Amino acid sequence: MSILKIEDKKKWLNAFLALASVIIAFVAMRFFAQIAEWFDLEAKISNLTIMFQGLGVLVGLGSFLFAVRHEQLMTYLDEVYAELIKVIWPEQDSTIKLTIGIIIGTVLMSGIFVLVDFIFSKLLSLIY
Repeated sequence: MSILKIEDKKKWLNAFLALASVIIAFVAMRFFAQIAEWFDLEAKISNLTIMFQGLGVLVGLGSFLFAVRHEQLMTYLDEVYAELIKVIWPEQDSTIKLTIGIIIGTVLMSGIFVLVDFIFSKLLSLIY
């Protein structure tokens, strides 16, 4: 059963673009803060943090508006959403069983690696 519905396409695409824009704004703020630290701009410019946060918000808002108005990008995202609707997600029971199987397999393999490492370290300690 698909989680996504065709009627919710606009809502999901806007939510995705908003989240991506928030991440872009955060990265821009961190980038500007790093530049300020490198060039010691805090001592030279007052209210630098507020200015960089405002600049980061503007970059995020600009990226959102660019994405919404860019026709090729929206067409691509529409096609991606149309393909995601076709995905049949596994049921909760099978997901839990497979996850437990993967955890057990990982524990067994790591135990084997630890045992082999222990054996080789003891052998090498006898030689050297």
